Amino acid sequence: MNDVEPKKILIVEDSRLNARITADILIKYGYDVETVRTGEEAVEKVKSEQNLDLILMDIELMGKLDGIETARLIQQYKDIPVIFLTANANKEIMEKIKSVTGYGYMLKGVDEYVLISTVEMALKLHETNTTLKQRERMFQFYHHLFENSPNEIYIFHSETFKLISANRRARENLGYSLEELKEMTFFDLKPEIDIQSFKELLAPLYEGKREFIIFNTTQRRKDGSTYPVELHLLLLEFAEEKVYMAIVIDVTERKTLERELQERNEILSAIMKSARDAIIMIDDKGDVTFWNPAAEQVFGYTKEEVMGKELHRFMIHDESLYQRYKEAFKKFQSSGKGSAVGKTIELKTKHKDGHEIYVELSLSAVKIKDSWHAIGILRDITERKKIEEMIYLQSITDPLTNIYNRRFFMQMMEQEMERTRRNGKPFSLIMFDIDHFKSVNDRFGHAAGDMVLKSIADTVKNRIRKTDCFARWGGEEFIILLPETSLKDAAGLAEELREKLSNMTLPEVGHITASFGVASFRPSDTIDTILLRADDMLYEAKAAGRNCVKIEK
Repeated sequence: MNDVEPKKILIVEDSRLNARITADILIKYGYDVETVRTGEEAVEKVKSEQNLDLILMDIELMGKLDGIETARLIQQYKDIPVIFLTANANKEIMEKIKSVTGYGYMLKGVDEYVLISTVEMALKLHETNTTLKQRERMFQFYHHLFENSPNEIYIFHSETFKLISANRRARENLGYSLEELKEMTFFDLKPEIDIQSFKELLAPLYEGKREFIIFNTTQRRKDGSTYPVELHLLLLEFAEEKVYMAIVIDVTERKTLERELQERNEILSAIMKSARDAIIMIDDKGDVTFWNPAAEQVFGYTKEEVMGKELHRFMIHDESLYQRYKEAFKKFQSSGKGSAVGKTIELKTKHKDGHEIYVELSLSAVKIKDSWHAIGILRDITERKKIEEMIYLQSITDPLTNIYNRRFFMQMMEQEMERTRRNGKPFSLIMFDIDHFKSVNDRFGHAAGDMVLKSIADTVKNRIRKTDCFARWGGEEFIILLPETSLKDAAGLAEELREKLSNMTLPEVGHITASFGVASFRPSDTIDTILLRADDMLYEAKAAGRNCVKIEK
């Protein structure tokens, strides 16, 4: 069974009889045939039909278009072979036929074998022409690619190395014409390669051991200047002849960028190494990928000890804190976000030798190959924190006695008032004053007076709770804030302290006494009202002969 589609032929003939006779012959030989009577119909048929293979065209047709004009219009739409049918082959008709087709003509009424032979020859000729046109188009396409490649392309002989062709990019870059290049060998363009070296280089290609060779070299222009290139060499076989193709990529810009990048990397490396701040980078698993010398100094771990290891495993020593970090790191892995990202925060960690250090961390996130990495810049602020703590302590303590000063005591009073209003638990105050302190200064001097104040402060501080707030109120006057303490318990503590102080024997000075006033919080109190009541009780104790405790009613 033959699956080949029959060739389709359109007969354009205004004589129904002639059209029928011609169609019958063609059908007899296996052709698919359609007929139309006018040139206008033929043009419309060609426009609508996709698979017409040949047209038999009568020159004299009814209608406005004759066969010549019809063929000319059809050829504007499609490349279809046309054979003209004519009853009179005079010179004028022949000239018209030549102007529109290369497939000839037939006289009407010819023998069927002549008709079929002419049709077959026309179809074969058209097929051959179509193939040639396709090859021509392919040749033009590849030639266009060759000529307009952004890289230099050379074709040279496999035995003599003589250049056969070079594209436009090659000619422009080298400064040679194609005629000049055809008088040269390819290695003439390579200042550092001689013939023998070049042959050795090409041997793996020629022997079929390699499909291509890539290496870096230099190319020499006509003016003698050179430029760096990446050379790709291939061996091609065409019509039983071997030729080499060289694709040459000018890497001048790439080399420049590489040098600039190397310089920048060297500068960056120098900055990283000389930076006084620790610079640490971790990948999406939390493992260390960068650790500069300053990081070694801050944390005590060498680069070899930490690279490729999980940073927080040896930076966070509290297990519960470490687990919270692991949960937070999961969010960072997926989004590059976190509570510390983009901020500067202070942290407490440990040095390799175990002592605590404070660091200031500035954390950034960067995406590398679709994964989030973290870059931390850390500064050791341990000394600064010590200084800050010292300054803070100086701001809240009395420099002579090392207990709290009046300003800090007032802040604590405000907090305690707020706490008491929230939880309803009372607090109390003890205010006391050293009896006849002026006579101590007068008799023994101010140094002795200072010694008395410090001794009293130490004695009281060693007795009260850590939650109590003990302050020097002014001169020889002191005050104690007792959270969650009733008036009765506060009075008991005051009596105990009075007794301790009165039993003290101080060098040179001997015995001293103090008077105490005790008050407890009332719902209607302000800071001023409770302080005033404690002060009133103190003065009652003074008025009652000193060395006693007075409690508000």
